[in-house]
Amino acid sequence: MKKILTLILVMMAIALPSFAEGSKSDNSHSVALEFESISDGTSTVHRAPMRISIDAYYNAESNTINISYDGEAKGEVFLYLNGVLVGYESEINASFSINTPGRYTIEIIGETWIAKGSIKLP
Repeated sequence: MKKILTLILVMMAIALPSFAEGSKSDNSHSVALEFESISDGTSTVHRAPMRISIDAYYNAESNTINISYDGEAKGEVFLYLNGVLVGYESEINASFSINTPGRYTIEIIGETWIAKGSIKLP
């Protein structure tokens, strides 16, 4: 009986991760954002990289670039296509429709930081 139970547990341990991997959507692509602090005239040295919980991703199903942020900071979002400004939102939580292929650059300007990232879309 113990051998059967052990066999069932081993099979579940192998099968469950494969089901979880299969459920991931291939319709969205994350955009890596790099954060930098805006200098306020003081020379403070930051030893750790800045971390702000902003997610930026491209959703292929809806042809949108979405930026989501759960926090209280204020900021503006700029979207560039091959270096030309094509979108602007006065709030960090933003969504942009994408109709043209090319390299899209996202620039989010907060009160004390700037986040930048880009994605090339076919």
